[in-house]
Amino acid sequence: MPENLHKLFVISSPSGGGKTSLINKLFEDSRSANFEKSISDTSRQKRQGDLEGKDYYFLSEKDFKDKIKKEEYVEYATVFGNFYGTSKEEIKTKYNNSNLILELDWQGAYAVKELFDDAKLIFLVPPSLDDLKQRLIKRNLDSSEAIENRLSEAKKEISKSEMYDYLVLNDDFDKAFEDLSQILFEGISPIDFNSRASKDLIKRLVE
Repeated sequence: MPENLHKLFVISSPSGGGKTSLINKLFEDSRSANFEKSISDTSRQKRQGDLEGKDYYFLSEKDFKDKIKKEEYVEYATVFGNFYGTSKEEIKTKYNNSNLILELDWQGAYAVKELFDDAKLIFLVPPSLDDLKQRLIKRNLDSSEAIENRLSEAKKEISKSEMYDYLVLNDDFDKAFEDLSQILFEGISPIDFNSRASKDLIKRLVE
């Protein structure tokens, strides 16, 4: 891994797990002045309110595949029929100048850890699958069938949480934000971090 004085964090959660809202809140905090967020490329269509270069870089499927052929991605994946990827140039440019936060799934987190061995991986754990389902219903973006598919995928994602350095329980927004602040802004180590997500909870979520 290239030497770098900055820190690299990857934050993951199942769909509807609240990572986007928490990351947005982190960047409203004055302590985030020396942090940047990596923006992923995607081939999915823009949703209402999506902003180019803030939420994603929106590419056609052809352009995305062209970048894959040129090996321009650190990681990429197909999620529910759409491509998502993190470009090498995006990380290189931002990581050289600031601490960097990436919002990725477990596959992306694993790929980043392979390249940047001091990257810190953070997984947001829902308090229950029912809570996750209610969040997905409330955001009103998916059909009932799509929500069930996302819940099934969530179990798989949660089962991969053991590879993460930190498990943050997102049962309460303010408490989860406080936990993330300890990790990002206060630099608490994985050993000293007191996770509220127990092994028993993880076991129940994936059963």
